Amino acid sequence: MSVQLYHNPQSRAAMIHWLLEELGIDYALKRVEYEDGSMRTPEFLAINPMGKIPALVDGDTIVTESTAIAIYLCDKYKTPNDLAPGINDPRRGDYLRWVCFQAGAIDPAMMQANTKVSIDRRMAGWGDVDLVVDVLEQRLSKANPYLLGDWFTAADLLVGGSLGWATQFGLFPAKPAIKAYVERVQSRPAFQKVFAG
Repeated sequence: MSVQLYHNPQSRAAMIHWLLEELGIDYALKRVEYEDGSMRTPEFLAINPMGKIPALVDGDTIVTESTAIAIYLCDKYKTPNDLAPGINDPRRGDYLRWVCFQAGAIDPAMMQANTKVSIDRRMAGWGDVDLVVDVLEQRLSKANPYLLGDWFTAADLLVGGSLGWATQFGLFPAKPAIKAYVERVQSRPAFQKVFAG
């Protein structure tokens, strides 16, 4: 049985769809709509009590939350394409840092930018929008071409995917290193396949 992704192309599930393409594994999309109540049915709430997507079913395993899904998939499926350092690889720490930075800093900063809510930088785990953008611009200026050099990983997919949205919708400024990095990750064939049209 293939991996099943509960998905809508107008959601964060699109990044997991992209990840499945990058991994090159067998999967099936289970499209859900926002307006028809399908995410509030007892069947779907048994998969994700939050009633949100993405949600992934892999045999008897259910995983929700984009970051958790990415870690799970990349640790389990190492062929045909390996997108994560193994547990004993010294690059694992840096990889996990950026995987989690997407959910812990980029997403909240995007929400802050969108809502214009003012939060004391010392009180928010992500600091503020300017801090997140500055840290990203500094780090991505050293990406050659990706966060782990020549190795494209799930960290690049999550960070690059989020930055694509953040810059497209004017939530973050498209500073030079951020803009160049987004262009590199979006030029990948798997991205083009999922997001074309």
